[in-house]
Amino acid sequence: MAASPIDPIKLMIHIIKTHAPENIWLESPLQGYRGLGNTNRGEIGEEFIRQYLKAAGLEISNGKRTSITDVKIGGHPFEIKTASLGANGTFQFNHVRLDRNYEYLLCLGICPQEIVYNMWRKGDVAEGKAGKLVRMAEGQAVTWKLTKQLSTMIPIEDLPDNLRITLDLPKLT
Repeated sequence: MAASPIDPIKLMIHIIKTHAPENIWLESPLQGYRGLGNTNRGEIGEEFIRQYLKAAGLEISNGKRTSITDVKIGGHPFEIKTASLGANGTFQFNHVRLDRNYEYLLCLGICPQEIVYNMWRKGDVAEGKAGKLVRMAEGQAVTWKLTKQLSTMIPIEDLPDNLRITLDLPKLT
């Protein structure tokens, strides 16, 4: 049998590289987030919001995985969804539910070098003002996904002050 003129492993590696999307997460300090399962990503997002806002002096409660509401900020119930930035510059926030008892949807976006967010009143989400909701599965109308461009998100550093304004909470003294 004659030897092949080309190394099959090297050929496959070359073909994989030409078909693989760019990995924007290489060398990222937040790269470990990408290796987690979706449930763990959600828990990390909720815990981040709790600790970040508590450190900023905001009143925050709730937040168990089995709670109907993810967190209460200044007494207002929030649903938190967390997603990482894709190579196409978008976030896909999955399993948005409109049948849960919350006032605001807070979407937390994890990027390779930064953390961003945006938030909307639940009614605005239902009316499409946050963006187009797409069904998670054909034929069901319980869970939705919301895709957002990075350009529509806000630096996380602005969240505490924006919450104080939106929720009419006391300013830090």
